[in-house]
Amino acid sequence: MKHINWTECALIETVPGRVGGQPVLRGTRLRPHDLLINRDEGIDWLSRNHGVAPETIRKLFAFYDAHKAALVPHPS
Repeated sequence: MKHINWTECALIETVPGRVGGQPVLRGTRLRPHDLLINRDEGIDWLSRNHGVAPETIRKLFAFYDAHKAALVPHPS
């Protein structure tokens, strides 16, 4: 499986012990992956169901779209 390097995204943080140290939306336990896999549901649906502002979701998707060409293999 491949993943994106989220270290340059100001919306994302990695906190040891929170969600196993996986990247999460700053101040939450929500992984960007969880939003991306449900992207087809739409921003309004994601906002309602995950309690995240629509603008935050738009910015996260814009970062992903701009960086997805640099996807790298996930470390095992």
